[in-house]
Amino acid sequence: MNKKPLLLLLALTIFMIGYWIPEDRHVPVANAKPYAGSPTVYGYKVGGIHAQKGITIFADQGAAVEAVTSGLVLYREDTPKGDNSVWVLGAKWRLHHYANLDNVEVRPASWVKTGEKIGTIGTPKQAKPTKQAAANLYYSIRSLPPLVTEWKAEQPLGLDQVFYVNPHEFLTSYQNEDKAAH
Repeated sequence: MNKKPLLLLLALTIFMIGYWIPEDRHVPVANAKPYAGSPTVYGYKVGGIHAQKGITIFADQGAAVEAVTSGLVLYREDTPKGDNSVWVLGAKWRLHHYANLDNVEVRPASWVKTGEKIGTIGTPKQAKPTKQAAANLYYSIRSLPPLVTEWKAEQPLGLDQVFYVNPHEFLTSYQNEDKAAH
């Protein structure tokens, strides 16, 4: 018996389940204000490995960072010499990246619920020693399947952009939907 069609069906079913899971949204830091500002807080800047593909949310050192959406914790970095970070795989096969954390309170292979505390705000460890870096959370969203509607052929690295979700729009559309419901 040929098992390839069954394996393909199983893989397709698992892939589709990722789209059936509801995608809740929650602001990651209480009292943070970049969402009321300009949409330019999200930038896709060309710069090789240092390209900005997310948003920086400024808050007080030690403020709680909460999960934007439910998901599986895939990776955690919590070292004294690094910019502590967490990667969470959420609905629609999106990777939510939280960086510049002071401490991390979740473990890999654990499930986090929307709004659950995953760590606290820290300062970037790689800031220049002569400058005091402000405490902040760097938040980005990567899509495992490409978002072909986001392709902009005229922009540098336009094809690379199909793997990133604008976190500013992701969070502000949630806030707008929430206000419309009330």
